[in-house]
Amino acid sequence: MRNLFISLRTNKPLLFGIYGAIGCLIAAIFLGEPLLALTKLAPSTQQTSQAIVLLIDASSSMSDGKLTEVKTAASKFVERRNLNQDKLAVVSFGLEIKTATPLTDNANTLNSALTSLSEAGGTPMAQGIDAAIAELQSTRLRRNIVLFTDGVPDSTTLALLSAQSARSQRINLIAVATGDANTNYLAQLTGNPSLVFYAKEGQFDLAFQKAEAAIYKQLVESSTTGDYGVLYSALRIGGWTAFLAMGVVLALVMGQNHYMHRQLLTVNKGSVSTVGSLAAGMLAGATGQLLFLPITSISIGGSIAGIVNWSIAGAALTGIMSLFIPNIKKLKLPGALVAGAISGAFGAFSLLVTTSFFGIFFGDFLGQLVGAIIFGFCIRLLAGSFFGFAAGIILLAAGQLLFLPISGAFSMLENIARIVGWAILGLLVGGGTRFFVPNLKLSKALFGGTVGGTLGAIGFIIASIFGDIPGRLSGAAILGFCIGLMIAWVEQEQLNSEPYLLVHWAPTEKTSLLLGAKPVLIGSSPDAQIPLNASEGFTPITAKVYQEGGNVVMQFDEKYAASKNMKKLTQTLNIGDLRRLGNITIEVKASPHSEKSLTVS
Repeated sequence: MRNLFISLRTNKPLLFGIYGAIGCLIAAIFLGEPLLALTKLAPSTQQTSQAIVLLIDASSSMSDGKLTEVKTAASKFVERRNLNQDKLAVVSFGLEIKTATPLTDNANTLNSALTSLSEAGGTPMAQGIDAAIAELQSTRLRRNIVLFTDGVPDSTTLALLSAQSARSQRINLIAVATGDANTNYLAQLTGNPSLVFYAKEGQFDLAFQKAEAAIYKQLVESSTTGDYGVLYSALRIGGWTAFLAMGVVLALVMGQNHYMHRQLLTVNKGSVSTVGSLAAGMLAGATGQLLFLPITSISIGGSIAGIVNWSIAGAALTGIMSLFIPNIKKLKLPGALVAGAISGAFGAFSLLVTTSFFGIFFGDFLGQLVGAIIFGFCIRLLAGSFFGFAAGIILLAAGQLLFLPISGAFSMLENIARIVGWAILGLLVGGGTRFFVPNLKLSKALFGGTVGGTLGAIGFIIASIFGDIPGRLSGAAILGFCIGLMIAWVEQEQLNSEPYLLVHWAPTEKTSLLLGAKPVLIGSSPDAQIPLNASEGFTPITAKVYQEGGNVVMQFDEKYAASKNMKKLTQTLNIGDLRRLGNITIEVKASPHSEKSLTVS
């Protein structure tokens, strides 16, 4: 156990990741969740004007009286509407995509449109959803699609893309299912199982009534942004993010102190870190929320959303691979992310083209296979055939999942807004680490924090599959872990290119500190980066080690030097030089590349 503890302390990226995860999770449990609960507004009871497209499956499988019963139930649905307030449209899909009537408040027109429907052909659900979306583009009313189907679409992938496009535009999608319809698949379409209603023959009207209740009750409740208003929503989410940022920053401060055998947290350091992190978190959270509000009103096609999702997945995969695969590591992290995003986009485009042309014959499998092969080939060029093949298999196994928002609570555009917000949080946290990680370059700190925030945001989105509270809590842990991991990782990268100080605590335990213009303090003071015991005669700041030009300089405290009869207070250290102070030994180290920039005297 002791060896494991020492190993964890000397593996700083893992140490920072664990501290960040724990800190963010604790803040989320004890501060974030109570804040959200206390500031949650009750759903509005006022019925909002609705624009509703009745999207009806008119394929040949709807024969034997099913379509007739649907038309009867739909007519009763129309009768119950207040057409002085609402507008309805009728769209069908089967042998053709038919807009029987655009949005109208005329009951006779709607009933005539329903009467005109007849069953024939296949189930081009994706095209039907696209047509319904088009009917809703010109209205400012709350938009809804009520889908009725009894089977599986010709292409499940394309239908999922179209459904995602609807949700990304804040269009509520509700499904009424009967016959052989797969309710699990329809739950993926709607993004919420509670918006899928199954009805046996003879009960279609009851199913329409349930869909009606969902439109006028459930969907009026607060969604991700709710009916809070811009300022209230920004402050609410900003406050929640501020608590998470505080948890991460305080945890990383303690992680750094743990790494350097110091007191985990002092009042002074804790106070400054708390104020700074709360401000950073409020800024990041509010910015992400303010960006979220307008971005979700942008119209974007499902195909574009799918390509973006694959690009994000590809970037995340190659980003992770760049940490341990030499060929990709040569690209550096930014290059790996870009290459992965392009590879993912090629794979998605290949999938879409294949599915569009051959989906009616082979379903979605051929498209998924082609997309995975193309992606795998791209990764092969980067990492080698084995890793390319493995990456392709991963995407093939994931299949259509990459085209979905990971949870119904998130659409692709919402994901982008949240990723930007978390990236800003990571950037600010990364910049703040320079106050307790000496000589970490600002550019590296900002980059590491930004990448960590972005990866954490993707993990946060994926964690949403566990539901609201479990998803937020597990997502918070992932976010904290990624931010801590990446900040420590960029520090390790800097250590590989610059001179540094290696501290020998014991024969089997060593830790590293960057050298630079900012002195590394050694002494018994709480502010010292390398702690010594005052009882052994060490003054508060016994010595300072810093770089001056091309030299590494060690400057001793006058009082300490006098107690040791030292004549020379300032010494120039060469690579490999050792100095023993009490029970610890410090050593100047450098990688071969950085040795060239260090003056040897």
